[in-house]
Amino acid sequence: MRVLHVEDNPVDADLTRRRLARRAPDIELEQASRLSEALEHLGTPGRYDLALLDLRLPDGSGLDALAWIRERRLPLAVVVLTGSGDQDAAIAALQAGADDYLSKGERTLERLPATLRDAWRRFRLAQTRQARPLRVLYAEHNPADIDLTRRHLARYAPHIRLTMVQDASQILEHLPADPHALAEFDLLLLDYRLPGLDALETIKILRAERGLDIPIIMVSGQGNEEVAARAIHLGANDSLSKHSGYLHQLPATLEKAWSLAELGRERANLRATSERLELALATSPVILYSRRLSPDAWPLTWVSENSTRLLGYSPTLALQPGWWASRLHPEDRETALRWLSELNQGGERVCAYRLIDAQGRVRWIQDEVTVLETDGGATHETTGAWHDVTLTKIAEQMREIRLAVLDALIDTQSLTEILGEIAMRLERLEPDMQVCIQIGLDGQPLSAAKPPPARPADWVAPFKDGAGQTIGCLRVHYAESRAPTPIERELIEECACIAGLAVTRVRADTRLRQAATVFESTREGVIITDLNGQILNVNRAFTEISGYSEPEVLGRNPRLLRSNRQDQSFYQSMWASLKTTGQWQGEIWNRRKSGELYPQILTINTVADSQGRPSHYVGVMTDISQLKQSEARLEHLVHYDPLTNLPNRRLVQSRLQHALEHADRRGGRVAVLFVDLDRFKNINDSLGHPAGDTLLESLAQRLSQRVREDDTLARLGGDEFLVLLENLQRPEDAAGVAQTLLDLLQDPFYLPSGHELYVGASIGISLYPDDGRTVTDLIQHADVAMYQAKEEGRNTYRFYTPNLTETAQERLGLEARLHRALASEEFVLHYQAQVDMRDGQLIGCEALVRWNSATEGLVAPDRFIPLAEETGLIVPLGEWVLRQACAQGQSWRAGGLADLTVAVNLSGRQLRAPDLVERVTRVLEETGLPPARLKLELTESMIMGQGERALDLLRGLKRLGVRLSIDDFGTGYSSLAYLKRLPIDELKIDRDFVRDIPADSSDMEIAATIIAMARNLRLNVIAEGVETSEQCDFLIRQGCMAGQGYLFGRPQPAEDFTSLLSDHQTAKHAYR
Repeated sequence: MRVLHVEDNPVDADLTRRRLARRAPDIELEQASRLSEALEHLGTPGRYDLALLDLRLPDGSGLDALAWIRERRLPLAVVVLTGSGDQDAAIAALQAGADDYLSKGERTLERLPATLRDAWRRFRLAQTRQARPLRVLYAEHNPADIDLTRRHLARYAPHIRLTMVQDASQILEHLPADPHALAEFDLLLLDYRLPGLDALETIKILRAERGLDIPIIMVSGQGNEEVAARAIHLGANDSLSKHSGYLHQLPATLEKAWSLAELGRERANLRATSERLELALATSPVILYSRRLSPDAWPLTWVSENSTRLLGYSPTLALQPGWWASRLHPEDRETALRWLSELNQGGERVCAYRLIDAQGRVRWIQDEVTVLETDGGATHETTGAWHDVTLTKIAEQMREIRLAVLDALIDTQSLTEILGEIAMRLERLEPDMQVCIQIGLDGQPLSAAKPPPARPADWVAPFKDGAGQTIGCLRVHYAESRAPTPIERELIEECACIAGLAVTRVRADTRLRQAATVFESTREGVIITDLNGQILNVNRAFTEISGYSEPEVLGRNPRLLRSNRQDQSFYQSMWASLKTTGQWQGEIWNRRKSGELYPQILTINTVADSQGRPSHYVGVMTDISQLKQSEARLEHLVHYDPLTNLPNRRLVQSRLQHALEHADRRGGRVAVLFVDLDRFKNINDSLGHPAGDTLLESLAQRLSQRVREDDTLARLGGDEFLVLLENLQRPEDAAGVAQTLLDLLQDPFYLPSGHELYVGASIGISLYPDDGRTVTDLIQHADVAMYQAKEEGRNTYRFYTPNLTETAQERLGLEARLHRALASEEFVLHYQAQVDMRDGQLIGCEALVRWNSATEGLVAPDRFIPLAEETGLIVPLGEWVLRQACAQGQSWRAGGLADLTVAVNLSGRQLRAPDLVERVTRVLEETGLPPARLKLELTESMIMGQGERALDLLRGLKRLGVRLSIDDFGTGYSSLAYLKRLPIDELKIDRDFVRDIPADSSDMEIAATIIAMARNLRLNVIAEGVETSEQCDFLIRQGCMAGQGYLFGRPQPAEDFTSLLSDHQTAKHAYR
């Protein structure tokens, strides 16, 4: 960067030169000591990138040089050096077009390189921005001002294009009435004094009525600061006064307003994108997280919200120190922690380990991590994803068990070792299990570790040999006695099948070694050939497995069994092994006589004669079709619901995606029906989960009979089902199917237990492409429609409409506007009179908060107060109400109008704040209102919910001297004994007990009882909601003298209530 430094002080110039040479060698510095010398240097185009100007020069000012540069539009960034603390000079420099300033002081030289680089960067960005014309609608009726502005902008800011109008009506004609319509202008520049409507009224129309967000700059005469403030309050982005140099400020002001508006729009887009991302994460099957890396710790810094749904742990719990390590499976902890410690090496890394979920179940997690790097290459943080691969891992481990058993069989390990291996591996899959395997009906149980408990087994799975005879059983004990889940049951049955295979094979091998003559008894096929491959003998098992009789194969070559699934190289390798080692073992596919292909384990050994020379080959084959079928069953478990045998969520989502692609190509329709059983939980709670499971099976069978072959009925989980309708002709067809399903449920279900059950359903329908174009959208929208069906009476169906989601979106929008309302000063207080009902004299007032939204106008309290309570905004809002009310009460006292008691409501969240007493004390001290003139109103339920803590808090408030009132008395559950302990001054009768007096005798009795109770407790009593003279007379007769309600006055703004106080004060003096 090439910099011209203009400085007349040689000491400062030398220090600057030496410091930059040492600390910023990339900055080339040339120096000039006078304005004339500087202008001579600047006369050479392209010589410098930036000018560093001292304000005070012997022959002029740095501002003169700045003006000279900007008049000639030199492509030069400018930084001005000002005196320490000279803010006026700094502001003047920025207004004149400087890119930055730097005050001379102790740290000036230290900050200088960064300031120069930043100013140069921002100048280049500004030049890029100015390449785009800025379209400005300029409203001005003074021809001289119009001419000056045009000529100035044409000279100094030619990228700003003005379109002239004369008055407010022309402004409104040029700007759109719809806030979503595309505007022809980027900014509005208007003079305060316009013919007809003035600028303030125009701004109000554009902001409040049309809702336009176009940046607005108002120009007014000097001395109109109040007008400028009102304009900004109404929605103007900035204002300028017409002082002598205001036109130099105008381009920067316009560009700043436009930039801020663009930034606001970008932030709104970012918020919308963030909300959509949150929705996507809520339904994602993958948990996302981030983790900070440090030399001795790797804490999680963020976990997505769906961790609660997928693992049972909330993000708050997951972020606790040590949570992740504490939930690792003990056998995987060392490996996982070592993998984590190696993340500092960078890149993308994957690790699979077991994690214990909130229900104590083992989950296999595939952890995929990407390490983020800083510019310097030092790693600081990772982002990762946890995929639940439990089902895949179970399938893999079952394959490992089968391979381990096959290897053990090939290695001729003992049966005890093999069965112990099966039990051990099953226990590793399900740590809650203790497994033992028993051979025969009275054999000694073989377990993986410690002996089984003395109590009966929780589950017993017998296993059989090839002839169907029971040869043993696999017994399972759980840590806490229970039945296995469907998935666990499949695992147990599979392992029992493998154990049966192992027992069968080991027994066969033993018999074969003991006596080759009894090989016919084995269930494994045996084939004996000569060295040329001609079959000499086979056993019965061979004929049963292959389907060939003995005469059909004798003299033939075993290649007649070939399936052609193995290529020639496979057999070449087999024969090479036989010739070199004398044996071969492996898995092979052969063909039965029927043509059916089947897998088998084949062991071929070379038999030597008495001289040790090869004479025969003996092959032993084991049909492992059942093992392969078990593997297929496990694959079935991944895609089908084990209870109903219907497609599960994964499979139906895949089919729906395929249906959408097909419909998109063919221009067809697809319907999604989300079916949720009505009150199914009552059946589980009353009859038990086995009855509920039986009902679900029966219901699935009934519904499946009426679903077309091309359509899909799936179970999502629990009592939720999904119906996918393809090739839909009309939306009415989906309604017909929904009604058919509902009609099917009209008939009762008869359970084996003898119970006769009726069950209904609520069905939500979404259509492609009308209601969504993605799988997630269609299922989500059908789910929303289903809840609408439930809300409208259940046992019916409803189509999805966008209005169902608009309600939720409206609430989110209201919450966002509510957060901005307090900072934007959109809240106001209204005051309602509290009077002595006997003579109508004012004795106090209640402060009631109102929200005057910039976009909606007055928002009803019942819309935003509950939302403020829910989001926690009620705490700062409540403190603002308290402060404003106290300040207004003191203002009335200082003005001599009245010495009233001001009542302020406290929310439940405020009452839970530990520093409530300190906050009230601080407000009273800052506003000057005497504590006796403040009355705090609390509800019964708030106090009862806090218990003894509420008593301590109320006593603390009472010690301040403020008055305490129980609001809405009679609607809570406080006892008289508890009420006597409260340090309160007043009971307030709820309006619900006043509204129907004298028509409702019950309300009259309740009101009279509350008044009598207050009198006995020596408490004041006031009634709210008094609207008729009959109610007033009744309450006075019962002894309630104070009242509040429309009979005495509606809530009013502070100005109107001040007038009311003044009138009462005048009437009182006149009476005297």
